[in-house]
Amino acid sequence: MNPTVRRWAQSWAIPLAVIVLWEVVTRAGLLDPRFFPPLSDIVVTAFDGLVNGRLGLDLVLTVQRLLIAFALAAVFGVAIGVASGRWRTVELLIRPITDTLYPLPKIALLPLFIIIVGRGEVAYIITAFATAFFQIIISTRGTVRDVPTDLIEAGRNFGATGIRFFTRLLFPAIAPGLLNGLRLGMATCLITLIAAEFVGAEFGLGAAIRRAGQQFAIDEVYAGILIVGLLGLLINLAFRLVTPLVLPWQRKTQPASTPAARAGKA
Repeated sequence: MNPTVRRWAQSWAIPLAVIVLWEVVTRAGLLDPRFFPPLSDIVVTAFDGLVNGRLGLDLVLTVQRLLIAFALAAVFGVAIGVASGRWRTVELLIRPITDTLYPLPKIALLPLFIIIVGRGEVAYIITAFATAFFQIIISTRGTVRDVPTDLIEAGRNFGATGIRFFTRLLFPAIAPGLLNGLRLGMATCLITLIAAEFVGAEFGLGAAIRRAGQQFAIDEVYAGILIVGLLGLLINLAFRLVTPLVLPWQRKTQPASTPAARAGKA
C-alpha cells in the first residue's frame, strides 16, 4: 500500500468508524432521536443552514473575528515572545504579567471588555485575542530559549549580526516551534471566540448554538458544533500544509521502497 494512503487510513480509521457507528445506532433507534439525531440529518441541517439560513452569516462573522484576533495576537505575541526570550530584562518585565494572566480564563474578562468598549465586535475580538496572545508569547519565548548557544555563537562568527541575526539565524532556528505555537494559539483563539459569542453575541457560530439550544432544536445544535469542529480541523490541516512549504528541511524522510534500498537491506 502507498505510504501516504496508509497514513491517511490510519489517521481516519477511528473517526470514520465513529461516524458509521453513530449513523447505524441512531437509525436503528438504539438512541433517543430527540437527543441523538442521525449524523446524516445533522449534515443536511448544517448544509441547509449554511446555504439558506443564518448559519452562513454566522460562519462568516466567526471566521472574520477569528482572523483579526489571531493576526493581532500573532504579530504582537511573536514580537514580545522573541524579545523576552532573547533579553533577560524584557523577560523580567513581561513574565509577571504573562504568568498572572495566562491561566486566567479570558472569557471571564468579556463583561469587563463590554463595559469598556461596549457590546459588539471589538469586545469579542479582544477576548479571543487575549487568549492567543499569551499562548503565543509563552510558546515563542520557550522556543527562543531552546536555541543552542553554540549555534548562536557560530552564526555570529559568520556575520549573523543586527537584522541578519533574526532573519538568517534566529527565525529559521525557531520556525518549527514557532509554527506549532501559532497553531495552538489559533486553536485557543477559536475556543475562546466561540465561548464569547455563546455568552454575548447575536451572530456567530457560538450564538447560533445558543439560539438552537434555547429553541430545543437539537439537530441545529449539533450542526453548529459540527461546523465549529470542521473549522478547527481546517485550521490544523492548513498549518500541516503550510509547514513543509515554509520549512522544506523539516519534511520527514519517507521509508525506502526502491529496489536498491530493498537490496541494501538484504
